[in-house]
Amino acid sequence: MEHDYIYVHLDSVSNSVLSKGISFSNYKEIVQQPLKNLLLLNATKDIGEFDSYTGFRMIRGEQKVEEFLTSEAYQRYVKHAGNWIDFQNLELLHELTPVEISELLYIAHAHSSLHSPFYYKLQNNFILLTLPDGFTKIYCRDLNLFYEFFAREITKRVNQCVNERRKLFKKQKTIAMIPFEITHQLTPLLKEGVVLSFSKISARDTVSEIKVYLVEDRVRNLQSQMKESELMALLLYNHEKQEWTIEEMQTLVPSL
Repeated sequence: MEHDYIYVHLDSVSNSVLSKGISFSNYKEIVQQPLKNLLLLNATKDIGEFDSYTGFRMIRGEQKVEEFLTSEAYQRYVKHAGNWIDFQNLELLHELTPVEISELLYIAHAHSSLHSPFYYKLQNNFILLTLPDGFTKIYCRDLNLFYEFFAREITKRVNQCVNERRKLFKKQKTIAMIPFEITHQLTPLLKEGVVLSFSKISARDTVSEIKVYLVEDRVRNLQSQMKESELMALLLYNHEKQEWTIEEMQTLVPSL
């Protein structure tokens, strides 16, 4: 089942992450500086306001951006392949050249940037692209923000797994947030493409075990049974000690 796993493929050169199963809806808890404006790269006419200079629709103002990102309209937008990029002010937006505007169109169409995805005139920190089959690609100027989303998703998944089948009269278990240093240890594997499997976690576990499989870019086979030969690491959560650890199962062999 799709909710049993997370897929992550990190490109540290472009500061982009292709993922499946990570929610970026809780941005307000993570992004300390509010997003000022959003440029919607493929919105329909019922969303936002039209910008005649770029031909895109946009959401202007911190409050309107926050309301949009937490609305049902936004959920519908991303469900139907909605893409956006943040920008700082309208004056600089209107200094984009036709070539730069065409690059934004290319990003929305090809889900890849021709040059740097971070524009001086936009002063953007993010680009979020919704891909087919539930995949998301996000560009982060500060990759630590992605690791924050990643850590919160892992913690949330373990919490769901250990508590969803507990009887009503039993106290819910509290899961401590996975530390950054643990998620950062996974970076070499994330750069290759991995699946984190939550399918075997039980409410009876004293130690919850998340298996980390190397799948590289074989994204079409994510729901197939993972092979033990592809098991690279275990993320372990000790419920009594409320501690996270990582156990390496195989050493990643550098590709030639």
